Amino acid sequence: MSTPSLPSDHFLHCYQFTETNHRDVYPALQTVIADSQVGKTVLITGASRGIGRGIASAFAKAGASGLVLAARNVQKLEETKAEILKINGKAKVVVVSVDTTSPEAVSVLEQAVKDAFGHVDILVNNAGIGGRGLVKDIDVNKWWSDMEVNVKGTFLVTQAYLRLLPADKRGFIGNVGSYAAEMAIPDASSYIVSKLAVHRFTELVALENPNVQVVALHPGSVMTSIVADMSDFAHFARDKVGLSGDFAVYICSERASYLNGRYASCNWDVRELEAKKDEIISKDLLKERLAGVYSTV
Repeated sequence: MSTPSLPSDHFLHCYQFTETNHRDVYPALQTVIADSQVGKTVLITGASRGIGRGIASAFAKAGASGLVLAARNVQKLEETKAEILKINGKAKVVVVSVDTTSPEAVSVLEQAVKDAFGHVDILVNNAGIGGRGLVKDIDVNKWWSDMEVNVKGTFLVTQAYLRLLPADKRGFIGNVGSYAAEMAIPDASSYIVSKLAVHRFTELVALENPNVQVVALHPGSVMTSIVADMSDFAHFARDKVGLSGDFAVYICSERASYLNGRYASCNWDVRELEAKKDEIISKDLLKERLAGVYSTV
């Protein structure tokens, strides 16, 4: 079953929170993140290509002094490292091959971080996967693999990060979620359910760790290798990877503290978003909630 034909801007506007939306980097966002990560160390999963590589590059531009790049493909990670060093030749960049669904592999990653930096200030859980298939047809192992990567992997790396973070230090976590978590799309149940779990997990980690700012972000509709194979979705993918990267830097800064425990889309205009911060906090917006009227009797 394929998704019904929709305008290419459908997903940009269907969950519009700011009046202005963006598909590429823009001056206001670049201004608020400039030099915001000077001296910080960052761990990024899924950093070997696509959105993850864009996020790593954005942190390098923002002045991060140390980056840990994690993914399965070492060769691709080395390519990301080379790009980062062109941007910020003074940065210390460590490459670690890891399967984020494996507790043993994540323990190796944790030790590598400890050996290189002692701890990291920022974690971006970007490693993810998306599968297709109707519930009645999809192979259980394929369906569950999406849950393993998107949920278990996010949990394991977050757990390692929290162990590494000193109790008296402020931490920042960006979890790559998706607008898809708020939709009902036939033949995408494993991806949607897993990203919905990531959104709620974000809120819970923030609740449990007052010293850690945790935000889930929609990274835009970017033409990644996964999306390229989805003929019915590919025409939506018009967002630039640089926008994803810059917004990831923003949500992992003190300036975005009003988004703690919440979800935000990289498409939303940052100035208009900040203008709504009091409303977001007072009305407890941008969190997963049931809608409807319920009897208390």
